[in-house]
Amino acid sequence: KNAAAQTIDSMYYSWVVYEYVDSEDDKKCYIAATPYKSDSSYTGLRNPYLAITRYAKNRSEEVSLYSGYEYKISSDVYLLIGDVQKQFYTKDDMAWAKSDYDDKDIINLMLRSESVKARSDSAMGNYSIDEYQMKGFTRAYARMKELCK
Repeated sequence: KNAAAQTIDSMYYSWVVYEYVDSEDDKKCYIAATPYKSDSSYTGLRNPYLAITRYAKNRSEEVSLYSGYEYKISSDVYLLIGDVQKQFYTKDDMAWAKSDYDDKDIINLMLRSESVKARSDSAMGNYSIDEYQMKGFTRAYARMKELCK
């Protein structure tokens, strides 16, 4: 009975709300979107996404980014949220906000912005600029918080 189950709860434009229950005390919810516009020198299949995960246990939230490749070692990913630039640190093929405070700040910026642009560099020397549409984000975010109170 300890099989983890991930279910899609709802969708608001490009933002999908997921619920993930590992056990009764280990529930998390997340929202994720794929870019509506991409410019990349990388030729492989990428499937990038921007996500926010909420952990029910301690009600913390974490912003993460996947660009579809291994990032250049110790490189930063640059996010332009509205007109504010933020940096994410990278490890292997994932990138995260640099602190809990940054997570909160980035989420607040996303709630007020129309788009987010992410610029990253791959280990192979390629780059990508992915643009995410914020339409539906506010509703998806509210739904995620409701699911993982």
